Amino acid sequence: MKLVKSNKNKKKIDRGPTIEPEKKFTMDQLPKKEENNNDTKNLTPTFIYEPKPTTLKIDTRLRDQINALSLIGYGDTQKETIELLINNIIDSMTVDEKRKFDYQYQVLEDKTIKTITHKK
Repeated sequence: MKLVKSNKNKKKIDRGPTIEPEKKFTMDQLPKKEENNNDTKNLTPTFIYEPKPTTLKIDTRLRDQINALSLIGYGDTQKETIELLINNIIDSMTVDEKRKFDYQYQVLEDKTIKTITHKK
């Protein structure tokens, strides 16, 4: 018993006439792109990253501590209080810790920018 059927005796499918272009050309005849075209650089809009508001889930204890720090004068708003706390931590870091933080922050910011630009 054959595992594969032979197509020797079957007639061929008519595919119609061969289609050829009216004019033929070579790659040299195509218009060349200007690599140093300054107009294209001016047409591309520059992206300016502006942080947007977001939510952060914290427990009530942390919320109350942030509010207490804000109420006793460490910031006019909760946002200012958190910014002050973050800046104090960053200022107290060693050079190596600061370098690691800057690297991680840049990676996360680049990821955020990438997701924003792909949505547009």
